[in-house]
Amino acid sequence: MNDARPPRPYVDPTQVDHDKPAPAPSPAPAAADWAQASHLPRRKPAARPRVPRPKTERGYLSSHWHGEQSLVRSYWVNNMLLATPLAMALTGLMSWISAKGESLQISAIVLLLGLPLLTSLDIWCVVGAWRSAVHHVRDGGSKLWSWLARLTLAAGALQLAVSILFGFLPSLGEYWQMARGIDPIGQVKLSVSADGHSLRLDGTIGMGDGQRLIDLLKSEAARDLRRIELTSPGGRVHEAEKMAAALKQRGTASRAVGTCASACTLVFLAGNPRQLTPGAQLGFHRASTGTYNPVFEELANQQLAATYRDLGLPQSMIDKTLRTPSHSIWFAPREDLLAHALIAPLPQTLAIALPPASSASLADFDDALRIHPVWGALEKRKEGTVNAVATRMFEARKAGAGDEDVQAAAWSPLAQQLPALIADSDPQMRRRYVQLVAEQLKALRLPPKPGQRPPCRDLLDGRLGTRQQLPLALQIRESQWLLEAASAAPPRWQPRPASPIEIEVLDRTVGSAAMGMLARLWADAPDAAPGPGAGCEPVIATLDRLQAQPLARRELVERLLFQSR
Repeated sequence: MNDARPPRPYVDPTQVDHDKPAPAPSPAPAAADWAQASHLPRRKPAARPRVPRPKTERGYLSSHWHGEQSLVRSYWVNNMLLATPLAMALTGLMSWISAKGESLQISAIVLLLGLPLLTSLDIWCVVGAWRSAVHHVRDGGSKLWSWLARLTLAAGALQLAVSILFGFLPSLGEYWQMARGIDPIGQVKLSVSADGHSLRLDGTIGMGDGQRLIDLLKSEAARDLRRIELTSPGGRVHEAEKMAAALKQRGTASRAVGTCASACTLVFLAGNPRQLTPGAQLGFHRASTGTYNPVFEELANQQLAATYRDLGLPQSMIDKTLRTPSHSIWFAPREDLLAHALIAPLPQTLAIALPPASSASLADFDDALRIHPVWGALEKRKEGTVNAVATRMFEARKAGAGDEDVQAAAWSPLAQQLPALIADSDPQMRRRYVQLVAEQLKALRLPPKPGQRPPCRDLLDGRLGTRQQLPLALQIRESQWLLEAASAAPPRWQPRPASPIEIEVLDRTVGSAAMGMLARLWADAPDAAPGPGAGCEPVIATLDRLQAQPLARRELVERLLFQSR
């Protein structure tokens, strides 16, 4: 090893005088400058001189605005404990009035006056607290608290700016219209029928419509009102609730004749009984207050759920409604509405609900026919059908006929449409009807009574009254066929008469008797002479043999069965 220090001289321990005092130690060498500085006491940094603010004679509001108050008072007292609760209270008041206020006009006025006040209060708070945070650093305060205060103030200002730019300004025109008493979504149209039995509600439910309906129900024009007919996309929930309460108290029936959605469903559910015409539908979704406040949105929907519950809507459908966003729509299936007894079932046969004999009018029969799906479809296919049937039934009632004879009076106008309806049907639809006729003939294949013809023969000869003897299941199937045939699109080409070649093919394959075999089915000839053949067996046998024919030949025969030579 290398040692840079000089070697010490050797000292013999036997020659050392141990009684001699030891020499004084030599003084230690002076330490380096850096070592000397590390042992010196640290000096405290000189305190920043506090610059006293000049005292002013400003008031409390002005002194905050200029940032002359302390950061604690400006931020925590003026901002958090004073301005924030006031802003929240004002926002809550505006939201609640907009959601549940009695008058949307007052709500709009409060909103137009309150929002500028809220904005001014927030600007006064933010600017004053910001200036106080800047002065806090100049006065020797903590930079950390100053910057934290400024960050939270900037976030609050940004939130206010977003609310105004995207929440208030786009709807400013609507609020201004409502403040002047004009609803931007429009108002519903209310019209009473000529006989005073029906009230039509059409369009969007706007502000003031609830009171308009209440006033109309109290008027002389609605003295004999029985039902309200609805077709509306919805509108103001509060106005619909007022309508529902008035209708429920009066005990008026309701009928959806088109799409009844959103707030309109409240009016519909208030009726008793409730009817849903063919093609009509009920649409549900969450309520929207338009305030962008989740708290008040939830409160509004809780109130909506309570209203639906009072009107008899089951909880399962209420839950489905609340899960559907306000910008979407959920149309309740007719099966669900029937299962929960929310609507009355539609008639299964051609029979209608007859009005009371003592007070029946032509308008009552007309209304009962229009609610029926088959008669409604036939009316759409050929205008004037319902009026003709209603006239026949009304005249029969005036003549003192019983209920069965009044129902049977509808067959004669129907018979005028059936030949063209069968001829216009497509091959599949016509095949189904031929099979139905075969089953009807078999059901009426009874031994004839002495002096009477078999009922199946009367059916073939066009005696329409015989149809009342058909089993209920076959009457229902015939009504369903009529509904589908009347609702089908019209043919692209007009039916053509049978050609000589087609007649010859028919005679050689099925027999000459098949041509026009069912042509008198809807002849409406109660006093006509019996047709050829004493029974129905040959006809039933011919219809049964059709199933074994090739498809093209079968379609030809099924078409010529209803065409006379």
